[in-house]
Amino acid sequence: MARWFVDRPSRRGIHSVSLRRVLPEGRFVGALDWKVTGCTDDHRRLEPGQVFVATRHEHTGYDGHAFVSEALERGAAGVIVERPSEAAGRLQVVVDDGALAFARVCQALAGDPSRRLAVLGIAGIMGRTLAGLFIRSILAAAGERVGLIGALGLHDGATERPLGAGFEPRGEGSRPAGRVLGPREGFAPSPAAVSALLAELADNGCSGAIVEAPGEALERSALAAVDLHAALVTDVLAPHGFPADFVLDERRSIARLVHQVVPGGVVVVNADDPSAEILGGVNLAARRVAFSLSDQAHEVDVHVRVTQENASGVQFVLHGFERPGLVHLPLLGPRAASAAAAAAALAWALEIKLDAVVAGLESVRAVAGSLERVDQGQDFDVRIDSAATPAALREALTTLRAVSTGRLHCVFAAEGGGDRLFRRALADAVESTADRITITASNPRHEDPNQILDDLLAGFHQPGKVRVEPDRQTAIETTLADAQPGDAILIAGKGRQAYQIFANRVVPFDDHQIVEEWLRGRRRPGKTQRSA
Repeated sequence: MARWFVDRPSRRGIHSVSLRRVLPEGRFVGALDWKVTGCTDDHRRLEPGQVFVATRHEHTGYDGHAFVSEALERGAAGVIVERPSEAAGRLQVVVDDGALAFARVCQALAGDPSRRLAVLGIAGIMGRTLAGLFIRSILAAAGERVGLIGALGLHDGATERPLGAGFEPRGEGSRPAGRVLGPREGFAPSPAAVSALLAELADNGCSGAIVEAPGEALERSALAAVDLHAALVTDVLAPHGFPADFVLDERRSIARLVHQVVPGGVVVVNADDPSAEILGGVNLAARRVAFSLSDQAHEVDVHVRVTQENASGVQFVLHGFERPGLVHLPLLGPRAASAAAAAAALAWALEIKLDAVVAGLESVRAVAGSLERVDQGQDFDVRIDSAATPAALREALTTLRAVSTGRLHCVFAAEGGGDRLFRRALADAVESTADRITITASNPRHEDPNQILDDLLAGFHQPGKVRVEPDRQTAIETTLADAQPGDAILIAGKGRQAYQIFANRVVPFDDHQIVEEWLRGRRRPGKTQRSA
């Protein structure tokens, strides 16, 4: 099995690629062509002999052209730039889009794996991870070995592992190496990582690959050089509390992804989203397929009718196949039902039989960090969720409210590096849906944790009813101790993220583990190991 990351040092056996072949529209200065065996867009990680690609990142303000001289001092064989650079000397290629050029070179160095796989990109503001899990499970039930690259890790159809190399958090004030933190925090692979992981899936015998494509990854052109056979868009709605410019950027990025689908490919859109029709017209060479949670939506191919919902999950009837199918989904909420409908719509387009679709959907029994239940026999419900935005918090709390008979508790926080308006929107979302609220710390990073708490508290209309506990472990355990039979508790913001980031250290911290150990009686309030 050949496995490498193209922004790592070159290794024996990795073929070279012609930049002229990969970038035929580029303006070559100093040579008609040259062959390369490695490239990077991060000057700090450059190894001698690699090509440095100067990319720009609007949201962080990073511009790689400022680091051309440093890259050459580190031994760069040449540079790819968007404007001629005097510092670059002889060997440089001038292109219109540095990020796209980087993505193309990465794919070429990885052996163009998307030409050996049927690749599906999943975009949207919410529900990407769930949709990816459902699709992989359906295809497995249909006998296909398909890989999945997403927030929960890498699955090659047989084994799975968390993603590490290529997804490190960025340093302060520098170019993100794989993840962007703050309000936009989430899975955001780089073009180099996507290329290497697709190559790994192809080498491991997968016939296809499912890739989560959040807006941040799309803005960095992570999939720009990938041949897409299908694109699934969970939604392009503007959730309450999201900045308008964020939503606009997301929509533009998603439209670019849809445009990449090859002629004859499939674009799956959400008919419940008023903006879906816009996406349906972006790529007229692809086949439009629509899903909905209602039979009233316009031109729907697959829809579901929810018949029952409780703390054990949701039951619905799936329509659009050769016959209606009853699905018992052991997951909560409209997000899960919508993601299931999206996955079923893609399966419908691929002419997969209903029995395999139902079996695939029902086999996804739990999703780490997505209203994940922690059950040690207690008489109240505890859920762990990664919700860290106003819309996600409101949705998670509303879902729990619908299936609980007692009070609704919420433990939540705000990330360091955010703004006050965003934090006030978080507070408003929680205050409008929860009965008992505790604010605490998540990942303060270089920001004063007390300032974050003050910003959150300022967003409440009745701050006197809010418990403030900076220590996250104490906040969780105190809330657990306060629960009564029939209550529901949401511990939000981190999901299965197993650490906390402070200004001077990163410490292990797992919400799920804290809850599980307390429920087992190993910990009690007042006997905590403080993390802050």
